[in-house]
Amino acid sequence: MNTCVVCSVNSVWQKMHCRRSLLRCGLQFFRRHEGRRLLSQSPAVTQIVKSAFPDVTVPTVSLPEYVWSRIDEWPDKVAVECGITGRHYRYAEARELSRRFAASLHRIGLQPGDTIAFIMPNSPEWPIVFLGALEAGVKVTTINPIYTADEISHQLRDSEVKAIVTISLSHLTVMKAIKMVASKTNPIIIIAPGFEQGSHLPAGTIDLMELLQDGIDTSSVRFPGDVNDIAVLPYSSGTTGLPKGVMLSQRNVVAGCAEVNSRTEICFSEPAIGSHQDVTLVLLPFYHIYGMCIIMLGRMFHGVKIVTLPKFEPISFVKQLEQHDVNFLYVAPPLLLFMASHPALKPEHLRSLRYALCGAAPLGKLDIERFLKKAPKSTNVIQGYGLTETAGVTSVMEKNSTNYESVGGPTPNTQMKISHLETGAALGHREVGEICIRGPQVMKGYYNRPDATAETIDGEGWLHTGDTGYYDEQGKFYIIDRAKELIKVKGFQVAPAELEEILRSHPHIEDAAVVGIPDERAGEIPKAFVVPKEKKISEEEVKKYVAEKVSDYKHLKGGVEFISSIPKSPSGKILRRMLKEQR
Repeated sequence: MNTCVVCSVNSVWQKMHCRRSLLRCGLQFFRRHEGRRLLSQSPAVTQIVKSAFPDVTVPTVSLPEYVWSRIDEWPDKVAVECGITGRHYRYAEARELSRRFAASLHRIGLQPGDTIAFIMPNSPEWPIVFLGALEAGVKVTTINPIYTADEISHQLRDSEVKAIVTISLSHLTVMKAIKMVASKTNPIIIIAPGFEQGSHLPAGTIDLMELLQDGIDTSSVRFPGDVNDIAVLPYSSGTTGLPKGVMLSQRNVVAGCAEVNSRTEICFSEPAIGSHQDVTLVLLPFYHIYGMCIIMLGRMFHGVKIVTLPKFEPISFVKQLEQHDVNFLYVAPPLLLFMASHPALKPEHLRSLRYALCGAAPLGKLDIERFLKKAPKSTNVIQGYGLTETAGVTSVMEKNSTNYESVGGPTPNTQMKISHLETGAALGHREVGEICIRGPQVMKGYYNRPDATAETIDGEGWLHTGDTGYYDEQGKFYIIDRAKELIKVKGFQVAPAELEEILRSHPHIEDAAVVGIPDERAGEIPKAFVVPKEKKISEEEVKKYVAEKVSDYKHLKGGVEFISSIPKSPSGKILRRMLKEQR
């Protein structure tokens, strides 16, 4: 009996113990599940970094309407002035001329949806014709004016250009490019004012000033499209390959501007109210997304006086700093390094400078500190980050930050994350991976390239940038390197694939690979590794062959090295890291 009682007690105890174990396991499971649920709602665990600022309402208006929306507050202030000729336009005047250009484009035969190309350096007419074309419903593709005919022809053909605005100095190259396209109908050529004395109007072209003259009826000018229509078609190599048309809608660009302009903490210009007007000197080209969206469009919204230079020349740059009380400068690293070290640029030239805003490539803390030794104590250096594919800036440090190495946190309406380079999994604080971006400023895709679009924008709307970096505990991002293949020369993109294709077309070259190597002034410069065929070929011959086909910044200034084979993965991908290590 005792034994039975013991057995019974043991049986009851085992049942109770089992129930307790099940309950404990259930509680543990519930806690883990609930913990995961709660943690998944926090940015730290979802590992998606949202802006520290609240979302802003993106105006449902065309880009011209957004930029011109406040000019009644500063109609007589100078909008844009040429630093070479002194030619300038006031805001009300620029607005009227822009409307005239829109009307004139319709009059000479362009229709909404057509494409017009701008192939010219910075000038006072740039924003006038740019905004006028958009108001006419014509999309704009922008081309570097120092491109060769080969480079220009690719973009003219791909974007189906119906008209071109250029200057007389570029006319011959443009005509060569048009012949290479070999279209049944040649585009209309419009010649804008240049910078040289006695410039002429080439035969068969239209003088831009005739399209802006008094008496043009603008009463019917109305933006004919939708805010989701393509506005701008700049070309970018993306993360790899040959340049592709980046489809930026009216809404994309308005969003990019509005997100920054909505917050005084990350907007470095002040509206031109009363007697006040900020001044900026612009060397960064308007055909590049940095100069176009962040400077030209974003600052015109605030009534800033924009002083333009067509190209960088130390003497003219210093002279303009001397003549104007420049309040902020947008720069790429080589320009900041120039200002820090060039003896002709004195501290007094920077007397009014509040901010130097650096983008296009990472800049080191020591380089920033060198510059700050020359600048006034009140000057602040800020770094930001963005891409052509995001209509400009997506993250930027706040004013007066001394965290010089960070490109800041996401702008309003913007989400960012770091993805594992192999698995694609979202990473946490200080884990290095690929930077991904999601927001209303992200492009519609690549023009006529659904394959390339799908490779860059995933099914959840994340743009994969090809840049590596990480974020800290405060949600501030840091750029480490480019995960993919682009070479950045003075802030300009150079796609190795473009140069490799040219090299392989040489009759005495079997194979080739191009990488970027460090350069003190340019940031990086291209270097070629070449596998020759049986006939010997010299380094100078290779350099000359490439130089005849591409712009100066794409030249093989890093040299040419002859090797027996190009290291490649089993899938045929060039192993550029191995080439960089052996250089």
